[in-house]
Amino acid sequence: MKMLRRLAIGLAAIVALLLVFGQPVTWVQSALVMWDLAAGGEPTLWQEVTDRPREYPTRWESGEGDLYLPAGKVRAAMVLVPGAAVLGRDEPRLQALARTFARAGFAVLVPELPEVRRLALSRADGGRVASALRQLGKWQPDVPLGVATVSYAIGPAVIAVLEDDLTARVAFLVSIGGYHDMTAAIRFITTGAFRPMGDSREFRREPNSYGRWAFLQANAGRLENADDVRLLQEIARRRFRDSSADIGPLSMALGPEGRAVLAVVDNRDPDAVPALLAALPENVRREIDGLNLAFYDLAKLRGHLILVHGRGDPMVPYSESQSLAAAASGARVSLFLMDDIGHVEFNAVSAANAWTMWRAIVALLGERL
Repeated sequence: MKMLRRLAIGLAAIVALLLVFGQPVTWVQSALVMWDLAAGGEPTLWQEVTDRPREYPTRWESGEGDLYLPAGKVRAAMVLVPGAAVLGRDEPRLQALARTFARAGFAVLVPELPEVRRLALSRADGGRVASALRQLGKWQPDVPLGVATVSYAIGPAVIAVLEDDLTARVAFLVSIGGYHDMTAAIRFITTGAFRPMGDSREFRREPNSYGRWAFLQANAGRLENADDVRLLQEIARRRFRDSSADIGPLSMALGPEGRAVLAVVDNRDPDAVPALLAALPENVRREIDGLNLAFYDLAKLRGHLILVHGRGDPMVPYSESQSLAAAASGARVSLFLMDDIGHVEFNAVSAANAWTMWRAIVALLGERL
């Protein structure tokens, strides 16, 4: 609480200075939005000076989701794509994020993506995100249209935006903790190895246990052998509960497909990753390749690409946002690397990252009419 009070005082000082020097209203609103994110759902000045958004579930011909509308004028429209989480669009932090930006004048549509509720994403989710963008564009035809993504949801979002009718229509794309090369991302999840752009050195971190077993859970259901599906899912459940749980008997009972998937998770040699991925069953390999943005022509992207990534992200290395920024050569790119936010921890605002986070919010709010 002391840290939150100090942060509130600091943000209040920023707001006061901006008002004194007559800077744009967007700067003040960005400080208040950052304060709202830092509060983690607790009451803030942003909530006091803005009306609560209207929110309700909605359906359209090819999809469904939750729509958050500002109480006043709509100044931009945003499809907010949930990352892999069992609660999907019902995840409380995601809902809080949607409300925060709806208060800033965004019409926010959070689509239902069935795969994410079992900790997976699919190439087919690109079509679902595209459907949501088209529908939101019809509902809000006169304002800038964009998409915001969390973690691995950047894959389906970019695939959607690359569709011919959406490339020119989408004005902005926000990625928080996203990736570019799926092989490099899996390499990091399983071995902790990554290489920042412009640095010849390779860095290593202790692999994140949750990320490894989430990969196993996500791909288990794509196998044809029902026994392997059941065994891999049980292995993932046990290791989610206890990272040191004995899975020996389950591993021994796996067939060739299941062993191939488990081998990727068990591996600690960065150089072995490409061969292990190539040895995966076809269904699994096809889904991974289908979400690998390194296989797409990202130079086709237009508009404003706003990338936010934590330097200490334990799930996706910040080098992936650097790589994504370099690949999107046709877009206007703003890359914000910051400390102390972990992996998509929206409320992790601190003295070390407040300036960078505020600038990222300014960039997003600047996309409104």
